[in-house]
Amino acid sequence: MLSKYGKLSTTGIISQYMNPYQTVDLKEFEIMFNGRKSSYYGLLISEYPTIPCVNEEFEEVDIEGRNGSLLIKKGTYKNRELSIKFKMLDSEFFWSRFKKAEEWLSNITDNRLLYDRKDKCFIVKRVIFGDISKELRLYGEFEVTFIVEPFLQDISPFSKTWLENEYIITNQGDFEAPPELKLYGNGNIQVTVNDDTFTINNVEEEVTVNSELMICYDKNKMNKLLDMNGGFPVLKKGDNEIIVSSNVIKTSIKFTNYYR
Repeated sequence: MLSKYGKLSTTGIISQYMNPYQTVDLKEFEIMFNGRKSSYYGLLISEYPTIPCVNEEFEEVDIEGRNGSLLIKKGTYKNRELSIKFKMLDSEFFWSRFKKAEEWLSNITDNRLLYDRKDKCFIVKRVIFGDISKELRLYGEFEVTFIVEPFLQDISPFSKTWLENEYIITNQGDFEAPPELKLYGNGNIQVTVNDDTFTINNVEEEVTVNSELMICYDKNKMNKLLDMNGGFPVLKKGDNEIIVSSNVIKTSIKFTNYYR
């Protein structure tokens, strides 16, 4: 918030949140974006958005001799658009508030958006807004559209490390999750996630498999894809059994839970 002297105070600043089960103390008519609450800039939400549903994309194919068309699931989902209207809490320090608010929306260093849910966030890909000062003068409010990834997710990724060769990891989300696995050991390593197995040969000390980016690299960040056989692992919804060969002395996993 602005102090009576027009300077920004530290009220409304949230420290770095790393626990995926942590919540952010959001009040009514308030959002959290780019590391700060909207109230920090003297902004009040005047109209909440209607959040579009998450719908899987389909391809419609006409087949000769068949009534109707064939719908093929593509396994992909479109971005969502959240349009939020803001009002300035007061006009005493209009221009200093306006300038800071515009910078908040433009210079993004933390693209997590918390709205309505205190324990989940949207990931913002793009922010669209018009002439904020003109809209405020004419209508007393302005609209911002956040283009976000399709799924809600935890505030921070889930991570876990274990020493056993067999372990159960739970994907608490509503969709499959591509994990990052870090395996510590030497030689030829074998990993089975549920019913799918892959191997990585000639491992020296550690190797990382990132299913989201579809990359595999060693401790020096050198490409290990040529030594990898099999597909990249995916965590199904619910419990997932992970089995590693006996020459793996430690396993770490990191992934994001995705929600509707």
